Amino acid sequence: MRLILSCLFFSLISFSMFGQRTGSNAEIDSAEQKIVEPERPKVPKSFYIPTGVRIGTDLVALGVNVFGNNRQRYEFQADVDFHRIYLVGSYGINQYQISGEGFEYSNDGNYFRIGLEADFLKFDPDHNTLTFGLRYARANYSENLTTNMTSPIYGPYAENLNNDAVSARWFEMTTSLRVMILKNLYMGYTFRIQLNRKVFNASEFSSYDIPGFGRAEFKNRWTFNYYLTYRIPWKEKQVMERSR
Repeated sequence: MRLILSCLFFSLISFSMFGQRTGSNAEIDSAEQKIVEPERPKVPKSFYIPTGVRIGTDLVALGVNVFGNNRQRYEFQADVDFHRIYLVGSYGINQYQISGEGFEYSNDGNYFRIGLEADFLKFDPDHNTLTFGLRYARANYSENLTTNMTSPIYGPYAENLNNDAVSARWFEMTTSLRVMILKNLYMGYTFRIQLNRKVFNASEFSSYDIPGFGRAEFKNRWTFNYYLTYRIPWKEKQVMERSR
């Protein structure tokens, strides 16, 4: 009888200890499940106040002016930072002339681009940027075409055609890199895909060349620019700290 009672007593003690262990393990598991990762720090509103402007020119256009014979183009660009968002605008002037057997063509106009870019370099205090963005672009120009014709009655003659007050618009997807080479002096490229080109008011002949875009025969195309820019700061840029 005593043996039976002893076995029952030890069984109850063991069961009680096992129950306590199981309960403590469950509490640990529930505590682990309640652990929540800390929230990412919010960007202070002061970070969105612009800290400076970068102004520069397209070196590719200057190279075309020096080494090319048919085109004179100048392009200037500026951007302003709103934390990691940049407002970007550019303006250019363009003159183009070409001649061949039996024709002469000339084009004179200007263009602009404007848009936003998002910077993916989060922790760079030197304002080096790697951006992706969208632009709206528009060109205004006039063009002239002179062709040599032959009439069976009057013989050879020159026909002069003019497209005055022509305009064109298109959209761009861009990726850009800017790297500081000296204090406040930056160099870098912009690769752009130009989309959905439309030409307006080309009444006398089909437009041949569009300032800032290129050959009008293409509706979509790509192009490349390389800029030298200088940053004029008026406030120190604040940078988010890396989370540890």
